[in-house]
Amino acid sequence: MKKSSLPASSTSPYVMVPLLGTALLSAAGTTAQAQVAADSLKRQSLNEVVVTATRSTTERRKVPQQIEVISRQDIQQTQALDFTDILKKNASVDVIQYPGLLSGVGIRGFRPQTSGLNQRALLLVDGRPAGTSNLSTLDLGSVERVEVLKGPASALYGSQAMGGVVNVITRRSRGPVQSRVYTEYGSYETFRAGGATGGNITEKLDFDLSFGLFDRAQDYKLGKKGLFRDWLDAKSATKTFADGRSEETDDQRGDGIRRNFTKLNYYSGALRLGYQVAEHWHVDARVERFVARNVQSPNDIFYGNTGPSTKDIERQNLEISAVGDYAHHQLFVRGYGSGEFNNNNTLPATAPAYRSFQSKNYWKGVQVKDVIKLGEQQLTVGIDHNEATSRSHRFSATSAEMAPFNPNYELNTTGLYVQGQFSLLDEKLIVTPGARYDFITYDVKSTPLLTTFTPGKETNPFFSPSLGAQYRVLEPLRVHGTIGRAYVTPDAYNVAGYSQTVNASNQASVTQGNPDLKNENSVTWDAGLRFDKSEMGLTGDVTYFSTRVKDRITTRTTNPTGETTPEGYVVRSRTTYLNANDSQIHGLEAEVGYDFGAASEYAHSLRVYAGGTRMLKAEDVVNNTDGSETRRSIQNVARFSHNFGVSYDNFKYLNARLSGRYVGRRRDTDFTDVNSPQILYPEYMTLDFSVTGTYAQRHALTLYVNNLTNENYYEKRGYNLPGRNVAARYTLTF
Repeated sequence: MKKSSLPASSTSPYVMVPLLGTALLSAAGTTAQAQVAADSLKRQSLNEVVVTATRSTTERRKVPQQIEVISRQDIQQTQALDFTDILKKNASVDVIQYPGLLSGVGIRGFRPQTSGLNQRALLLVDGRPAGTSNLSTLDLGSVERVEVLKGPASALYGSQAMGGVVNVITRRSRGPVQSRVYTEYGSYETFRAGGATGGNITEKLDFDLSFGLFDRAQDYKLGKKGLFRDWLDAKSATKTFADGRSEETDDQRGDGIRRNFTKLNYYSGALRLGYQVAEHWHVDARVERFVARNVQSPNDIFYGNTGPSTKDIERQNLEISAVGDYAHHQLFVRGYGSGEFNNNNTLPATAPAYRSFQSKNYWKGVQVKDVIKLGEQQLTVGIDHNEATSRSHRFSATSAEMAPFNPNYELNTTGLYVQGQFSLLDEKLIVTPGARYDFITYDVKSTPLLTTFTPGKETNPFFSPSLGAQYRVLEPLRVHGTIGRAYVTPDAYNVAGYSQTVNASNQASVTQGNPDLKNENSVTWDAGLRFDKSEMGLTGDVTYFSTRVKDRITTRTTNPTGETTPEGYVVRSRTTYLNANDSQIHGLEAEVGYDFGAASEYAHSLRVYAGGTRMLKAEDVVNNTDGSETRRSIQNVARFSHNFGVSYDNFKYLNARLSGRYVGRRRDTDFTDVNSPQILYPEYMTLDFSVTGTYAQRHALTLYVNNLTNENYYEKRGYNLPGRNVAARYTLTF
């Protein structure tokens, strides 16, 4: 059997038994090979390697933090439009997802965000900024696994990691070159093709190359009369108005219709070259590119086919890194640069299409760290420097440039951090203290046509400590807990934005930024029990978490007297931003899995697994000027989100999985109603099925059935996602 290029850390969500053995068994063609792989599976039970937890290679059993790992096998078994589907179907997180390649993620009660440099869930690729705030543009072809770290991580990564971190780990192949190509065809005239290859070209030179193409040539259809919608009695949403009255509104809109303006085409690719320059030093250079042209984006289904748009997306990343091992030190240095460009086009009903908005985001930076290992003790020290730049342009139907909504700005951060991992009492007690100090410079630039603010720099340092601990009560049972501080910086519009609207009486309503805003900050603690008895096939965890957010940014409106704008309009109202609000978030996370294959010493695998997050409280607290408080639910956060499934693998020629996702009720604002009431979404549940047959170790045929029960559902109301769809894939491995 060829030497595998798979990492020793592939794991399934919820079931914390690594799938290295499973991957080897899938490739095995003889009983002897299958037995070797089964033994490997048992030996590897707790030696899961994760990177996000301590910014160094760490055995999973030594990490107090909550981490969900989506393996390469999970990715291959998941029918996905884009990276968002991989994440939401394999980890209990909240997402907002639109049909036209736009989505965002929220972790542990924080609202998902789809744009901007100021997220509350940090996106990383191999531990560096991903070069995008849009989940949908992350490349799937080069992904080895995805690690979802839950809880604050500012002590490791600085800003944006309030709720947690999504870290995409790419392949680093070694040994003989192994390759895989595939082609796929499915519903809505959807064609996909791609492949990956990697290994050693020479003794010192190694590489990874991946590519992928997605083309949906037909608009998709929505689900109709879904089985679970009837079971859950989830046919209506509830509107609540400012005066306290509520009403039910039909949520079966568009059952079975073809959703116009949902055709889609994109391609992506990545290349990595590595070279062993000396006995102790290995250098890697990696480039990645994502391109989507004429991406169709429908409007809210409430408006039918009016108001659609298209967009072009380009994203590229380049990084160069070096790793050196000397005695007790592992040295690492990396430089990187990324660019993401979006052109949005408006499609008027009676006029030619025109480019209406353009955004350009850039990231560049340097990371340096030293991992010091002395026996079972480990200390990581490092420095990160990142410069993020945002520029935008707005255009009229005549192509004339207009004043943008936000000023151009840069966010420069230099962070110094230290993270320890100390094993005490013969590894019964593991303690992971950490701290980070960030020097943050907020640089608002002069912006063409936007003259209503004064450019300038603001420096806002922040200190983020953290502490984690885990104690082995019994061999399979561990108590774990963490506490940490996190933060997120304000965005440009909060600091320096300006807009005004003028009514028929020539009265202006003005919204203006506040340069004195502080960082939003939070403190989170969690505590739980973890059980792992892999020789019995049983794993599980239950964790309680609590977050308090301070200095949340909100708006305050006053009604000045005798004030006019430079144009001479009377100012009717003036709105600005303040650090006046708080948030309170509490919840439970649980996961459990059992592999019946343990009873036969993993001659086969039959796994059942389930996991989810139950929000006990997710509220924004508005501190009013009269001293009173107003509480409201955090929007787009489900009361309960749940992933579950069953999978079978005979380690020879058959692999199958039935997986499901349940999302409970969520609150949002209904902007299709002139009164903009709060709206409570109904719950939903979907099922997916996949089965793979392998012949002669090289040929594999996979059948995917996505949304098995044909549910009409959405992540964002009005932007319903595809109903039942089927695809068949052929894969050749050589």
